[in-house]
Amino acid sequence: MNIELMREFFGWMTLINLGLYIWTAVMCFFCKGMIYRTHGKMFRLTPEAINAFLYGYLGVYKIFFIAFNLVPWLALVLMT
Repeated sequence: MNIELMREFFGWMTLINLGLYIWTAVMCFFCKGMIYRTHGKMFRLTPEAINAFLYGYLGVYKIFFIAFNLVPWLALVLMT
């Protein structure tokens, strides 16, 4: 596996994960009522607990995205 192939792989992986992150954040913003109703009934959670979980999830996803997708791709781009 050469550097060009790895750069292309990490580029596509970064693009796909960024799209998934943006889609999830937009859905959390626009569908908050549906999320509250669904998870409130399923797990008996308050809206505050659901907010804490969602923002925690988005924060952890962003950290993993940067650490395991964006930084390796940028390093490979700078190497070539």
